[in-house]
Amino acid sequence: MKRSVRRLRTIFAVPAAIGAASLLGLFIGLTGDGLGDLVAWLLVGLAPFTIAAVLLRRSPN
Repeated sequence: MKRSVRRLRTIFAVPAAIGAASLLGLFIGLTGDGLGDLVAWLLVGLAPFTIAAVLLRRSPN
């Protein structure tokens, strides 16, 4: 049982971190200005950048 719980944590750790970064970026974008806007763009842009990087790294079958 412990092995499956550990596996689920490792599977969902990165997507959860990307989701949290996106939510934080949206919050900072709504409340911040100046440097906050730059941080918001970086945090919100993390998800599409990660998806593009994974798709480009995959080998064609």
